[in-house]
Amino acid sequence: MRVPHLAVRRYEQLLDLPDGHLVALLDTIYRYFAPVVSATPLLTRDADTRNGERASRIEQLLEIVLSDGIVTGAEWDDLTAHLAVAPRQVITPHSAWNRMAERLLAEMIISDGLAWMQRHEAFNRLLAHPVGQQAAVAACAALAADRAGQAFVETVCALDGSAHPDASRHLLAQLTSPTNDRAQYGALLGCIRKLRYGHFTRPQILKLVPVVHELMLDPTTYERTQPLAAELLRRLPSDISARYRTHLRRAVTRDPIALHGGHPAQAAGVLVARIAGATLARTPGEAPTFTDRLLPVLLDEMLFSPVFDVRLYAAMLLAGTPYRQPLAATLAAELATSVSGGRVEEALTLIEALRIVGTPEQRPVIERLTTATGLAPAITLAATQAIGHIGGRSGDHYWTRAIEHHAGGWRQRRNSTHVTALLGLVYALGIARNERMLHRVRHDATIPPEPRAAASWWLNVPRRILDSALW
Repeated sequence: MRVPHLAVRRYEQLLDLPDGHLVALLDTIYRYFAPVVSATPLLTRDADTRNGERASRIEQLLEIVLSDGIVTGAEWDDLTAHLAVAPRQVITPHSAWNRMAERLLAEMIISDGLAWMQRHEAFNRLLAHPVGQQAAVAACAALAADRAGQAFVETVCALDGSAHPDASRHLLAQLTSPTNDRAQYGALLGCIRKLRYGHFTRPQILKLVPVVHELMLDPTTYERTQPLAAELLRRLPSDISARYRTHLRRAVTRDPIALHGGHPAQAAGVLVARIAGATLARTPGEAPTFTDRLLPVLLDEMLFSPVFDVRLYAAMLLAGTPYRQPLAATLAAELATSVSGGRVEEALTLIEALRIVGTPEQRPVIERLTTATGLAPAITLAATQAIGHIGGRSGDHYWTRAIEHHAGGWRQRRNSTHVTALLGLVYALGIARNERMLHRVRHDATIPPEPRAAASWWLNVPRRILDSALW
């Protein structure tokens, strides 16, 4: 049974949640797992608005979007929902589509939480809109080609939401001749849904296969590219990928753990069962004998799916339930054990989950990992990438200490780990809108040029975009 939009809104009121909290969560989950690409949200809105009233509302919202004022996530949701159910609505001048898509994308890549979910859904409606899709695809392509940009994975991967041939063309271009390794990872991630939707032509798939195969066998690729590439090979048409499937079987036989996100299946199952049990035990009001059969499924997806998007949306779904606080506490306890025991891959998995599920109580845990000595570099980098999204805020005393720690390490050893860590910290400062610390990074000549350039990028984002993306 399809849950009505107004029923979800009523649950938000009954549970005293922010307006749009559950609506945006369901829109986001439904969007990824939708059977077809469509501008219309699966959480169907009421369609009883008369055409005259809708046209008036669209005009009113467009004036806000095309101005220098604040645009909230709710307004983006309202505008694109109306456009989705009125695809023949004429917008003049036609260039307004480009301005709308560029602004929405600019806000989406620097927003977080509810503000991000609302903009993500709104942008996907434009990507599937019969008129607006070309403007949305062009906005992604232009931003992905800008080497000074700071959000390549999300920008390139977003192209999986459009069936327009230009979207497939730009995605494959970033796979074969990427702007950088992050853009290539985003392209690989976007191929998962594009294959599911049948967006690629046969010649495009033939071009894609050898590139994906090479990425699967390359141990130096970005983050978890290898298991993602292996998963993509598994999903290719059997008549096209037969030769490469033989290599895939050999790789799995040689190193089955590497192609399972770094975790042997049995150990993963034990960890999931332990986290599920501890989470249930920490959840108030549950009967001692209660068994939630769905919780372990979502935990397994959140921790061990080779596809980042699946891990992300499983974490977001769990974060939207009463399990969030007990689960976050359980993950933090497991993380401490993993780090002390030297289980690096397990620690990386838990840090990534805490990035979404974590509350302000877990933030000090991640803060300590960003500057702790004696850790595997991968753990340090994962922590610096997570600190921008985990719940709560950090004071300037922390940011000063963390920046000096990695800037000093870079000055002594010229180690790329410290450069990447500083980039993660600058991103977190941008998400937190900490302009004072961003100015400090930009003007500090002892900091590597890449983080200083990243700080400049954040400081050059137009004020109307920065302020709007908070709402």
